[in-house]
Amino acid sequence: MHDRNPLTARIKFGAAFFVVALIALSSTAASAQVRVPTHVACVGDSITYGYLASSQATKSYPADLQTLFGSTAMVKNFGRNAATLLTSGDQPYIVVDNMAEYNAATTFVSGAGANAVVDVIIMLGTNDSKPLNWSPADAGGVTRAQEFATDLGALVDHFTGLSTHPVVYLAIPPAIYTNTFGISESVTHNEIAPIIQQVATQKGMPVIDIHAATANHPEYFQDGVHPTDAGYMLVAMTMYDGLLAPSGGGGAGGGGGRGGSGGSGGAAGRGGTGGSGGSGGGAGGRGGASGAGGASVGGRGGGGGAAGGSGRGGGAGGASGAGGASGAAGAAAGRGGGSGGSVGGSAPGGSGGAAGAGIGGAGGSSTGGAGGSSPAGAGGAGTTGTGGAGTAGTGATGTGGAGTGATGGSGGGGGGCGCDLGGGPPASFALFGLLLLVLARRRRTSG
Repeated sequence: MHDRNPLTARIKFGAAFFVVALIALSSTAASAQVRVPTHVACVGDSITYGYLASSQATKSYPADLQTLFGSTAMVKNFGRNAATLLTSGDQPYIVVDNMAEYNAATTFVSGAGANAVVDVIIMLGTNDSKPLNWSPADAGGVTRAQEFATDLGALVDHFTGLSTHPVVYLAIPPAIYTNTFGISESVTHNEIAPIIQQVATQKGMPVIDIHAATANHPEYFQDGVHPTDAGYMLVAMTMYDGLLAPSGGGGAGGGGGRGGSGGSGGAAGRGGTGGSGGSGGGAGGRGGASGAGGASVGGRGGGGGAAGGSGRGGGAGGASGAGGASGAAGAAAGRGGGSGGSVGGSAPGGSGGAAGAGIGGAGGSSTGGAGGSSPAGAGGAGTTGTGGAGTAGTGATGTGGAGTGATGGSGGGGGGCGCDLGGGPPASFALFGLLLLVLARRRRTSG
């Protein structure tokens, strides 16, 4: 059964939508899990090492990151001053005669244990922006940008291929301000950072954007390149948030939207009330059409006209209202006609109301007019309602009329019999008439 109340339908739809959204949100939360590392290896250059910090051992960003994790993780610093990612740079991080930090990081990651949750942070590229490292192409015409992408991809593959299978985070280096090292903000931000993003996408590795955290904050840098103690703490906090960012599969797709409910059926129009006696009862109101989508209730048949007053025949009964579309047919029958004429009147009784569709209306009963000096009123002929097995109208005996009205025959779906007035006027009425005639003749004689 359709809900006919639009507000209720909307509330139900809203509740259903809320439940679906809540389930989808719960599924997403379940699939997005925070990965808490037990081991963190920090690979990089002098910004990782902690150059110019008040205490390299306790104020570098890896030292601050250890403070943030507390005893839940072991954080190690594998930064080396002036290091480049480019193997063709002036101070490559991976070089045959100086691989101490690279080898130490490899040992730390691979030896963390089978149950360890290991992360590696690689933040290199600042020193690569120097003109002597970035500008020239090699003898084969390979650009430094192409070389950088190749060398970074190889370093990622090296760590992810170790037995503990760590997650490698690629960090975009901090913003660069005015400095004396020849390090270029334009190269690091506009050329090197996009390559880091590209390699991360290709390898499916997460990115931590230190540049975004330090942009427009020159106060966090001592010489335009190396952070202050506060700057190192800012870097550590950004790394910490990146490592603990929720990961995992995408959230489960939201459930399909619930289809809109069909329009509730229009309420059927109530049949019009029949007219008052005298003029016939008004036609019954037409049943309301059913609303789109919902079944409507058929209109109720209009009431028949009220009985007519004395002197005039009662009006015809009001037609019953048509049933609403898809609804039940009108059920009310027309009311009977009015009483017969007044004394001496000859008006017939009102005809019976028309039957409501589906159920035959009862024939109207009329009363013969009271006798007078004129002929008695004829008994009303009760008509049976159409379509049903209506009861024929009964003609009552006229009071003092020329004869008594016969009882109308019962209708079996057919018309009721008219009233038959039998007998003459009473003797007293005849004597009274004769006396009036005698008196009238005497006045004429005397005149």
